[in-house]
Amino acid sequence: MRELRKALATCTNLQKLSVKSISDTAIRGGLTLIEPGVQLPRLRLLKIRGLELADYNSSGWSKAVDWDALEYFETSDTTFLHFIMPSMKMLRSLKLIEPRSVLMIDEEALLNFVYGLPNLEHLSVVGLTDLVMASELLKHKGGTLRTLKLHEYEPDERRIRSGCRTIPNEEYIRRLGNMCTQLNTCAIDIKAGASWPWKLLLTIAESLWFLVHLELDIELQPSKSTTGSLQVTLITVRQLWDFLWTNIARVREQRNHIISIPRLRTLKISTSDPKKDSLRFEARLSERDDLAAKGHADVVCLELEGLRNKYGDGPLENKGMEIFRRDLTTRVEKGPILPNQTWEHFDQFQARPLRTTLTEMAEW
Repeated sequence: MRELRKALATCTNLQKLSVKSISDTAIRGGLTLIEPGVQLPRLRLLKIRGLELADYNSSGWSKAVDWDALEYFETSDTTFLHFIMPSMKMLRSLKLIEPRSVLMIDEEALLNFVYGLPNLEHLSVVGLTDLVMASELLKHKGGTLRTLKLHEYEPDERRIRSGCRTIPNEEYIRRLGNMCTQLNTCAIDIKAGASWPWKLLLTIAESLWFLVHLELDIELQPSKSTTGSLQVTLITVRQLWDFLWTNIARVREQRNHIISIPRLRTLKISTSDPKKDSLRFEARLSERDDLAAKGHADVVCLELEGLRNKYGDGPLENKGMEIFRRDLTTRVEKGPILPNQTWEHFDQFQARPLRTTLTEMAEW
């Protein structure tokens, strides 16, 4: 903290600042992170996570940051928002993250803060989705939002957080469609067992038919079906894309829209299972005009794509990496492989998330 404080005192031309505590409890030292007299007039992006700023008025933050010029703000402490609300006239992007301490949650201050942002276009909420869904927030701000992301937790927190997730139902999806008509991007959580939740997905297609980008974080639930739980692979993601595209096209035609072809360009799928590693898939509308007009999409696994971009598809000198890439390819195409098929070669990574493993292996 001392070194960071010293650096901030000298970096007066700083345009982006991100500070995150990895502690399980909020750090009150966040108040003294910026010393009195320090000025950061060019700061446009600010992320503050895990720092308690309840005594904001008596800290260096109040005068160091030109809140009126800030364009992106991310925080996990809502107790000081009423101090800065009148000044954030230029804020376009806001990310609110559920704090680790209930003492840092001020629901009324949070909602009033969002209501008072005149130029807000992009809103991301993590862990506070029940508050957003139960409030009148969309009624106040939905008509101007271009991006809305509602997640119970973020990918890197899946293994450390547990509990019942707040999942938008069909009624809420319809409300999104009625109140957020300017949305380009929407990200939500859904649940799936032995198959896709087709009824909910149909509601998404019919209510959010104007989307350009859709992101779904899927909580895979155990299934008693003889076919087992849903396997998220290149094939099943393509089936999901085709279902959404077909129904969006139908809705646009029924509405006599001047352009019946859906606006949808990308579909991102990630899976949430605290006991397993997760992969991310993305369906991208073809760059060829003739195929795009028919709704054809190219589907990739982002982890495997990153591995291939770095090392190519040819033989690898490192035998361990060669085996890992082979088994990852099999997993992406056919579903989860046998537990020891890959990890017997990488015992030191056995308890780590797949993305962490890929990152560390890329440094070999």
